[in-house]
Amino acid sequence: MPYSPKPPPQRWMPPQHDDANRPVRQRSNTSAFPFTWRRRTENAPTPAPPAISAPLQWEALIEALTPPAVPSLNYARSLATALGALDAHSPPPRLAVLQPVLASLCSPDSPTSLQTAGYDILTAYLEGSGASVVTTADRLSCLSLFRDVPWSRELWEARTRALAALVGSGAHTAGLEAHILRMLSSWIERAFEGLVQTESVSHEDRLERQRSVESLTAFLTDLVRRPEFVSRLTETDTAGVLQLWERLVDKSLSVPSEYLNLVSPPSPPYLEPQASKATSPPKLSLSHRRHHSSTSLPKLSLLKHPADIIVDAYLTYLSERLVALAPSYLTSILPLLFRALAFYSTPLPRISLEPSVQPQSTLEQRISGVLAKLVSGPYASSCKILLKRHFFPSSKVSQHVSIQASVGALRTLRLSLRQVLESRLARAYIERASSVEYSPAGVPTHLAVERGLMERAWAPDESQSWDLIRFANVLSRAAKAWIAQDQETVPNAIAAPKESVLYEIAAIVKDVIQAMEERGDNEDVDDEEIAAIGRIVRELVVYVRSVKMPDGSLIPVSLHRPDGSSPFLATIATILAQDLKTSPLFLVLPSIILSIADHLPDRDLSQMLVTMIERQCLSPTSLSWLDEWKNLLTMPNLFSPTRTGTRQRVTDHLQSVWEFVKDIPAYRKPLASLVFDVWKQHPAEELEDNSALVIWNLLADEAVLRLVERHADDPSTDSCGADNGLCEEILDFLLSMAHERLEEDDDAASIRTVESQVPSPPGLVPPTNTASTSPILSRMTSEYPGVREKETSLPSVMSLLTSLTSGAPSRSQSKPRRSTNDMVLPIEASPVISATEPPPATPKSVGAVIALVSLFSQLVFTPLALSQCSLWHAKAVFKQLVELIASAGCVRARLAVLQFLMRLRVDRDHRLYYAAAEYDKDGNIAHLAALINRAEAGPSTVEDLLRDDEIRRARARAPPQQERDGRRPSRGRGGPRIDTSRSRSRVPARAIPTAMLRLKPREPLWSIPEVLSLSVAASDVSSEGMTSYDPSNPGHNESVLPLSVYLAKLVEVIETEREWEILSYVLCHLPAQLANKHLFCGPRSKVVIGKLLASLCQGISDGSLATKVERWPDGIIPRDAQGLAFHTLTVLISYKRCFDNPQQLHLLVEVFLLGLNGQPSTQKCCLHALSLAAFELQPSMAKYLTRVMEKLSQIMSNPAMAVHIIDFLAIVGSQRALYVNFTESDYKMVFAVALKYLENHNRADGSLSISWALSQHVRIMSYYIVYVWFLAVDLPDRHRHVSYIVRQLLLANSGREEVDAPTEVAFDWLARYTYASADPRPAKSSLDEIVMNPTLQSKGSEPAVSEKTWILGNSVVTIRALARRGWIEVLSRRASGMTKFLVRSENVPMVPLGDVDPDLVSVSATLMMDRQDGGKDVPCGEEATAQFMGNPSLTDVTDALSAIAQSTSNAPRPDPVTGYVWSGSAPSQRRKEVAIDPSYFALQLSAYPDKRPAGRGRLVKDKARLASFLRSFDRMPVIDTHKVGVMYVAPGQQTEAEILRNTHGSPAYTRFLAGLGRLMNLRGQVDVYDGGLDPDVDGEYAYAWWDDIGQILFHTATLMPNGDDPNCTSKKAHIGNDFVRIVWNDSGRPYRFDTLSTQFQFVNIVIEPHSRGAIAAFSNNLHEHEYFKVTVQRAPGMVEFTPIGDFKLISAVNLPQLIRQLSLLSDWFVTVWQNTGGDTRRDEVITNWRSRLEAIQRFRDQILAAEQEPEPSTDDSLMGQQRLRDFSVAY
Repeated sequence: MPYSPKPPPQRWMPPQHDDANRPVRQRSNTSAFPFTWRRRTENAPTPAPPAISAPLQWEALIEALTPPAVPSLNYARSLATALGALDAHSPPPRLAVLQPVLASLCSPDSPTSLQTAGYDILTAYLEGSGASVVTTADRLSCLSLFRDVPWSRELWEARTRALAALVGSGAHTAGLEAHILRMLSSWIERAFEGLVQTESVSHEDRLERQRSVESLTAFLTDLVRRPEFVSRLTETDTAGVLQLWERLVDKSLSVPSEYLNLVSPPSPPYLEPQASKATSPPKLSLSHRRHHSSTSLPKLSLLKHPADIIVDAYLTYLSERLVALAPSYLTSILPLLFRALAFYSTPLPRISLEPSVQPQSTLEQRISGVLAKLVSGPYASSCKILLKRHFFPSSKVSQHVSIQASVGALRTLRLSLRQVLESRLARAYIERASSVEYSPAGVPTHLAVERGLMERAWAPDESQSWDLIRFANVLSRAAKAWIAQDQETVPNAIAAPKESVLYEIAAIVKDVIQAMEERGDNEDVDDEEIAAIGRIVRELVVYVRSVKMPDGSLIPVSLHRPDGSSPFLATIATILAQDLKTSPLFLVLPSIILSIADHLPDRDLSQMLVTMIERQCLSPTSLSWLDEWKNLLTMPNLFSPTRTGTRQRVTDHLQSVWEFVKDIPAYRKPLASLVFDVWKQHPAEELEDNSALVIWNLLADEAVLRLVERHADDPSTDSCGADNGLCEEILDFLLSMAHERLEEDDDAASIRTVESQVPSPPGLVPPTNTASTSPILSRMTSEYPGVREKETSLPSVMSLLTSLTSGAPSRSQSKPRRSTNDMVLPIEASPVISATEPPPATPKSVGAVIALVSLFSQLVFTPLALSQCSLWHAKAVFKQLVELIASAGCVRARLAVLQFLMRLRVDRDHRLYYAAAEYDKDGNIAHLAALINRAEAGPSTVEDLLRDDEIRRARARAPPQQERDGRRPSRGRGGPRIDTSRSRSRVPARAIPTAMLRLKPREPLWSIPEVLSLSVAASDVSSEGMTSYDPSNPGHNESVLPLSVYLAKLVEVIETEREWEILSYVLCHLPAQLANKHLFCGPRSKVVIGKLLASLCQGISDGSLATKVERWPDGIIPRDAQGLAFHTLTVLISYKRCFDNPQQLHLLVEVFLLGLNGQPSTQKCCLHALSLAAFELQPSMAKYLTRVMEKLSQIMSNPAMAVHIIDFLAIVGSQRALYVNFTESDYKMVFAVALKYLENHNRADGSLSISWALSQHVRIMSYYIVYVWFLAVDLPDRHRHVSYIVRQLLLANSGREEVDAPTEVAFDWLARYTYASADPRPAKSSLDEIVMNPTLQSKGSEPAVSEKTWILGNSVVTIRALARRGWIEVLSRRASGMTKFLVRSENVPMVPLGDVDPDLVSVSATLMMDRQDGGKDVPCGEEATAQFMGNPSLTDVTDALSAIAQSTSNAPRPDPVTGYVWSGSAPSQRRKEVAIDPSYFALQLSAYPDKRPAGRGRLVKDKARLASFLRSFDRMPVIDTHKVGVMYVAPGQQTEAEILRNTHGSPAYTRFLAGLGRLMNLRGQVDVYDGGLDPDVDGEYAYAWWDDIGQILFHTATLMPNGDDPNCTSKKAHIGNDFVRIVWNDSGRPYRFDTLSTQFQFVNIVIEPHSRGAIAAFSNNLHEHEYFKVTVQRAPGMVEFTPIGDFKLISAVNLPQLIRQLSLLSDWFVTVWQNTGGDTRRDEVITNWRSRLEAIQRFRDQILAAEQEPEPSTDDSLMGQQRLRDFSVAY
């Protein structure tokens, strides 16, 4: 039985530890071996002692056990039983008698069983009657029996009972206290050592030691409970006991729970266990359980953690001794309690008045209670001092101990604060309830409040000192100390042990915040408390900034989902995640959040900024608005790729605030100074994006405003050069930033790669540009469509930063609160946003350039331009911008300068403006950019169609071939190179070495369309003060911008530039800027333009242009840059007045000639330029035209060039001054080119290389070229070319049985014009009117007496014998026209037999034959012949002829503007010298080109069929006819109705019409095509133009009357149905292609001024030599077929000729396009000539089929000769 002292019963020995519940121990028995027990063979089996017949008395037993007798275990046990059975009447033996026995049994050398029996004997003696005879001396002697021996499982219990019996009530232990305490301490520690060991201790032994420690500590506590015992203790004894507890508690709290295999292992406090370590039930096992009877193992639930035992005993000890202990002992007591509280700390519930289940363990509650008494008791001050001291880390103890102490101290403070907070909440609740509970009489009613709530509201022990405000400083300092501890040697990491301390500090703050939330909105919040929270949290977040992820990256903190990687981080996130819209912490949290901005996801910061903006924290209405702006602008990583949303909100609101304070200097200046100071400290290596441009523009605005304020009082320019103030500082800063170099430029320049001609395998193809940097694939990629981009193995810095951001949805404001305060949800990985494409970074140099641009634009494009000071500063900034083109710090900054400067334009008044909407309205820049892979090139040109077709066919071949000059196969420069058709005379490009060192290509920095970041004050608005030229004051003028300096810098770039990005941008954008001719005016610009021409020509001629470029993109070489330069040279044609030396113009044409050796896109550009030069540079073109023709004959093999070559030949053929010196061989070259295209078209595969519609157009125009140039040959020399042309035509039809119809037409046409230049259709003449007038016939009314018609080959010849004597009419109807002869046979006398008077009509007709009609007063027709009615005399005839001659000489001169107004017959006879060779007559009456032998023809006998044929055939035009609409768009007009209602245009428009055609009177017109115009409806006059090949009728809207129809339906009926329309656009806006709503929307030829203006262009004669811009708008899908390209500049003098040619070419192509269904059908276009030929052939076939007559026989028989010679049959 374990010993249990009587007073007090069972206090120190728990009842569950009695014998019934503990395992039975085996007792040792040594009685059989009285002499062998000293050998310590207690484990050997011993035989049973001999049986005793009867029980011995205690005397006998003592005697039997007294030495030297051998001790017997049975005797010893019997003695103990006997002594215990003695009653009060039986005298006990004296202790002296027992001493030998006890000394022998209790000796350390005795077996354990005998020692146990000895202690049992002593216990029985002292508890029995012997206690009354034992003296203090006896007790003291008994202490010698209790030696300090190791703990024994069998011995400890008996020894403990014996000691307890010896001590008794404590009254008999005087002088023994110290010894007893030391003995107990030793026993406890020895027993406890086995509990803290993790190895070599069995489970049963651990249970026994546990019971031993519990019993011994209970015994110790029982002792100190006895006053008589405690009263004799010294300070040393007390200190020794406390030290014992300190050692025990320290060891127990240091035991690792995971090593003890406990069912409910204790957890470190920073893991926030969910249950108590002492009372948590064992975990349920899912395995099979055996019944408790099937095992002898003790239950696991009996095993406790050592801390549970020691802490429980320690708390029991303190409950007895704490009151009596001196305050000095608090230094040792409090740390242990703090550590124990930390060890047993559990999550605390949320502060609330609502009852909640306390999850705390019993021990935690007891510890908390003890600490609460201490900190609120008599020693509260000392406890608070010690409490605060333990907030900080201690270097005297281990980190683990220091952390536990700090956590416990902070938890103690937290519990005390929570009690105060709950009391406040209770009082606040009662006050709110009492304020609304009033009776109708106004008396407060009874409040139904729980008593517990009242007690909590006014707790008796509440102390006002427990306030966060009082502890804020020490808590913040403690947090700072813990964060800094060992940080230099051991960097902070996630879930570090010290986080448990920081977590408790954060939890205190969270409790206070939750209490604020519970108070309600009506409760006042202490500002000091808010400030205290701010101080603490501000220190705590320092730790967040110091923590790193395992990979070294920053730890992410999410506010919308406050669950971090550790409890501390989760708590911090919860604190920071307050709803700033309603939280009182709004005053402190934003700055704290911004201090860890680099740890927060972008959406959290962005949302916080929204709240700050809504609460006006960033506006001047807040006192701290500048501080908040400073925090925002200095936010770490504000300009990183992961801060897109935050950065955008910051800059957007900064922009709005700036706009608000812009006009308030008191607010504007400090904000601008702040931004400027922050921006000067901005790291140079940190890149920015476009959102940062707000800051740059802000600086520009401030500089402008400072300038304005400075010059407000002194508007003179004398003080403009003063260098003082913030404005100059900003300007200097901007310039320094603009010149700051970017390291990546230098680094990339040092990387070299080797390019080989050997095609790389797909895996080795370098990655091409992505879509974010270039909108199209590189040319190499187009040849390897299956190659993917190479993936890099190392992640980019941007992707790593982006991966740290969280993409979880935002936290709802209505989300329920968590049930507990410290409860931590399972840690989940924060969702990571996948790495997205970061926004493009903007170097600081670019931002500085943008600021300079903004500054310049504000000074120029706003009303500030009215000030001379503003213009002075603007010119200074402009010069700096020009210098930055070459000296800016990085390529992107230089490019930004160019992006602004190359968009500058001027209007017709030379006023400067920035072009935005109309920057590239003609698409020229996009077209040039597409040539170098900087823009999408759609299938809008012939080259694009060829290129796409070539790529499709090339994909079926493998491998893709390399070009002959070593370049990769390319696309985008106008078409593929066709090696098989290379001309022998083509000059090959310089060979590129097989292995060439090249610098690493730079990523493309620009592409079309461009997204500009420039900030321009007003786009497309002309400046009110700045001009490009002042004609009234050509000298020095402050308002004139020195654009010649800018142009000179561009020339320098073209000559010396090393960066392809810069050079390509200049070459692509310069033509469009030069087209604004008013921009570069004045003598200085004239000189620079000459230098530009010389530089470009020299660079192209010797191949030096762009050879200094160091980094060429893949597939781009210097030849591409040279190809772009030709477009600039084309525009320079319009600057011919700037070139005084004719050699400059000759050089220009020579360079274009050299460009015909280039690639297809260059050839096309040069052909277009030469077409323009045919009008503008005729002397130079005449000089080089022969060489040009030679080159065309060499490059004509490329089908992509066919339409451009044909266009060029057609234009040159219309300008006789160009070929006036041509020789026969020169003409032959022209014919060869055109006829070669016919041969290519007729080949089986000739038309497959280009579209069918284009092929048809080329074929028609090839015949047209033959006709035009054949007419250009002098008549005597034409027959020399016939044999060559016929041969080539026959070669073109080789392989066919019959020549095709167009060739037959050509043969017929040649027969008509080889020997004569007569018109293709006869016109009414005076002779015809006289001879053929039926009223003058003497017999009958018919002019003819008889007529016969013959079919001769492809002609129909009609001969009529006229009624007039001797006159014969011969009509030859052929495909190419109709010829009429009026013949008088001289064999017929004029005075026949029997007549008196001669035939005066014939005489007058003969005399009038060669007269010309002089005008509308000349009598003709019936009026002319009426004078000879009756029987006129010779005198009458002479008088009539004299009157006609007089009227002819008095005809008025034509109007210089409107020209001649032609009326009556075709005027072509009056515009050319007509000559006829005799062969002409013979050919017209021959069967040519019938291939059959010449015969007598076929006489047509079917008169009815003949009459029907002649009626239809004579209505067919003898030439091709065209109708073209002409519209005038007045200033500001945009709608169809407005345009059609115009009845006049500007003077320049009127001059243009006069040169476009001849104004003719529609009434009485017979031979001129009228285009369907009705003089009564559509006006009496129209402009028309015609030659021997075609006629054009211009439907001019301004000549047609409007009538009463406001929609001008009659005008639209004609113009809307025209395939081609000429639009003179003076509107000042781009003309929309679909302005005129019609289904025939094909081609618009738009003419407009090259510079915009507010009034109609050229309203006076000051601009006689001005130039106009011509563009051609085509229907979608229609290929390019004109020589205009994107646009052309043409002088006013040559404009009508160019437009007329364009109209002709366009109408031909659109006719083909329409006939083929938009190039969807393979239908041929039938011309008028071909229609006439086919009609004749059909008629011939019908006649031959109806009249089956045998052919004349060729045999020599009589019958054969008779048929052959009988002419009456055929004639």
